[in-house]
Amino acid sequence: MPFATEQKKFGFKKEASRGTAEAAPSKFLAVGADSELTYSTALIPDDKIRGFKERFPSVPGVKEGTGSLAAVDVEASTVGDLLLGGLGSVVTAQPDAANSPTVFRHTFARLNSLLMPSFTFFVDRGISIKRYPLTIIKKLTFAGAVDGKAQVAADLLFKTEEPGSAFTPALGSPKPLMFFQTDFKVDGVTDLNVKSWSLSIDNGSVAQRTLNQSRDAKDIVSPGRFVIDGGLEIYFETDTQRQKFLAADAAALDLLLTGDIIEDAFKNQLEFKVPEIRYSAYPYGSIEDLLGAKVVFQAQYNAAAGYSLQAVLTNAVSGY
Repeated sequence: MPFATEQKKFGFKKEASRGTAEAAPSKFLAVGADSELTYSTALIPDDKIRGFKERFPSVPGVKEGTGSLAAVDVEASTVGDLLLGGLGSVVTAQPDAANSPTVFRHTFARLNSLLMPSFTFFVDRGISIKRYPLTIIKKLTFAGAVDGKAQVAADLLFKTEEPGSAFTPALGSPKPLMFFQTDFKVDGVTDLNVKSWSLSIDNGSVAQRTLNQSRDAKDIVSPGRFVIDGGLEIYFETDTQRQKFLAADAAALDLLLTGDIIEDAFKNQLEFKVPEIRYSAYPYGSIEDLLGAKVVFQAQYNAAAGYSLQAVLTNAVSGY
């Protein structure tokens, strides 16, 4: 009997001890159908000359764990764990603990450390249940268009694959942050000409390999600088930002995604603060027969703000 991909289930839990597998997931994600965690092995070929044209047996090489979570809807209640994994640090406060005790505000920023937070991921494919300890979120790519939901894709690295136990996902009603709830600001002013946008955060994680008496990696580390870049499609009504591109001047982006009310006047909300970007492309072009541009930018460190990117999440989750 075959197994339908529609029956796959994904769960995860932040590890209490790095690299030590958790027994069961505590949180769950609804993901795109092509999401997968892939554990593979390399073969080291025998390429020696022996006087005749036969291929001799290969020997085992390294094992590698990679994965992707595709088309995950950006929801205020679930995106926080992905932000923590991708950026590394979070500070949680309550904007009004006395009058709105169920509202929490989480500020995620780049962790200046070699080791990012680790998770154990779980996948039930019907044919078997597997768990993946020491899973690191390497890259997050957020995107939104003029007629849909904000979504995020995640690239994962993990150490190994192990048998897992059965689990039952607990998934609430979908509450994605939508296109009509998106406020895209450039230099502090709302720009009503943006058609679509994307923002990616890559923390540079790589597998660390040593002679650790195993074919698996010893650890997964993040030795390099973060790479934060993105793009947008925008119709021209002014060429002010294009002139900044030509002059190599900085601009600032503020992307605000707002959902429904949590309590009192506080709403579910995700805000990306990017205080300094440099455009690497801002060409004249055509978007649906109107003058527009497919813009490419990179985020850079802003000394006055003290960061290159902050993600501020307001929701009813008490902490990460």
